[in-house]
Amino acid sequence: MENKEKRERTRAALKTALIALCDEKNYYDITIWDICNKADAYRSTFYRYFDTKDEMLREIEQEYLETTRSLTPHIRNFQTDASPEQMAVYLAELTADMEYHLTNERLCRFLLSAAGDIWFYEKMKDSITATSRKNLENGRWPRWDNMDYRINFFAAGFIDTIHSWLQKKDRTPEQMAKFLLEMLVQLRS
Repeated sequence: MENKEKRERTRAALKTALIALCDEKNYYDITIWDICNKADAYRSTFYRYFDTKDEMLREIEQEYLETTRSLTPHIRNFQTDASPEQMAVYLAELTADMEYHLTNERLCRFLLSAAGDIWFYEKMKDSITATSRKNLENGRWPRWDNMDYRINFFAAGFIDTIHSWLQKKDRTPEQMAKFLLEMLVQLRS
């Protein structure tokens, strides 16, 4: 059990080092040596856990996606004409999601930044777009003129708004969640 815990701490230290380095330089300029130096680990230790820096980044991204999805299970079926009780559930989920983003600010600023991994930014946009289209197809939202543009605008805006909030820190997680919920409601009208 102790070895497993030590392995997990080492993996976490390497990931934390990568995220910290992204505050200092562009992801693509970071080397394995930089990561190991920041984590106070040997290169052989890095390669014991990861084949490449990109592999480690994909794992970090997947963990982020799984966490944020687990925090917002009902928001994927968002309905603007939901009952007040359901709206309260949406708000609670978005608040928990914003609390996660604020608690993991450095990670989230990096992952949601256009200066980070463009593949991940596009994956996030595609995920939000797919969810929006699913809600549209399932009749949860009406069909609009210029539907594709509205959905694309919303997906990019949602990501960029959270990123901007993490930089400004001018609202509480609940205030940000209320704002995002208002935007979801307005998207439909």
